[in-house]
Amino acid sequence: MKLYPLFSAFLLAFISQAASHKVSSLVAKQSFLEKAVHVRGGGKAVPANKNVKVQPFTPSSEGASIPNEVFNLVKAIVGVGVLSLPAGVAAFGNAPSAVIPAIALIAIIGVLSGYGFALIGKVCAYTGATSYREAWSKTVGEGSSWIPAWSATIKTFLACMAFSMVLGDTFSSLFRSERNFTIVVVTLVVLLPLCLLKNLKSLAPFSLLGVIGMAYTALAMTIRYLDGSYVLPEGGLVSTVASDLQPSFGSKGLESVFSSSSLILVCMLSTAYMAHFNAAKFYVELKNNTVSRFHQVVAWGFGISILLMGSMTMLGFLTFGESSSGLVLNNYSAEDIWMSGSRIAVALSLVFSYPL
Repeated sequence: MKLYPLFSAFLLAFISQAASHKVSSLVAKQSFLEKAVHVRGGGKAVPANKNVKVQPFTPSSEGASIPNEVFNLVKAIVGVGVLSLPAGVAAFGNAPSAVIPAIALIAIIGVLSGYGFALIGKVCAYTGATSYREAWSKTVGEGSSWIPAWSATIKTFLACMAFSMVLGDTFSSLFRSERNFTIVVVTLVVLLPLCLLKNLKSLAPFSLLGVIGMAYTALAMTIRYLDGSYVLPEGGLVSTVASDLQPSFGSKGLESVFSSSSLILVCMLSTAYMAHFNAAKFYVELKNNTVSRFHQVVAWGFGISILLMGSMTMLGFLTFGESSSGLVLNNYSAEDIWMSGSRIAVALSLVFSYPL
């Protein structure tokens, strides 16, 4: 089991908190020279010493609205990875009650991740930084600013490579074409134009379509769970699924979360909410970017993401139990019309996640 994702998440939270603490110290020192300082994103500094020039931060009058940014943030968080979370639950439990601690973990880690995301935006508001690296430079130090820069570069490179592999498999099967050729065509014709869009505001309509695609998948999973199509032995579609992918349940329930195997789900969740390398961009490009408005974006974005992740994890695990595949869509029958639509919806959602 790899603990690197878990370590990365804790490191991110630690650095964000340390940066926020250092910014607070800087503000305290600045108040020695200023008569009064009001720093809240759109704050205004009033210097007591006229020889000391303090550059006040002016909120942007242009940029993306709160709904635009919420759509982009949800799409940046909720991707194809959410479909692997039922397998994370199956790693430590096989009874329906195992989903209870799993939902709790999804919510707790989601809230902590949202707090870290908000801290980065707050650091940008206090320092005037416009990127993750610049925020680090102004708080932690210039000498180590290469750490977040290279971490974000490597992480996004690997994510894009994984996305291209999934898109190649998905579209080559849909169009019955050669895989490498399909990857090249999709990259040049679809992904490149999306990646050339200048800002988050222009990406919002595509992000909305991506969110709708994931919402459709959640709806299809709900319908199949409620109509019993995959319930053994009488389910109408269960017989068309391979035996190793058919539902299987046991006695390891709620208490099984205390086993070491539950760390597999924790590791998966540690990167499930990873959008923090874009936090500075979300803050800078927000229209009238005060800290309070940015907090609204974070609250809605992470709140909706927690709801989607929790519901899809619960539905996938309660339908297939310990047989939940690493990509839960593989558990559903190829003859299932609802889930065939979901496969297309997930592919489109992945396309619209790529630029973010």
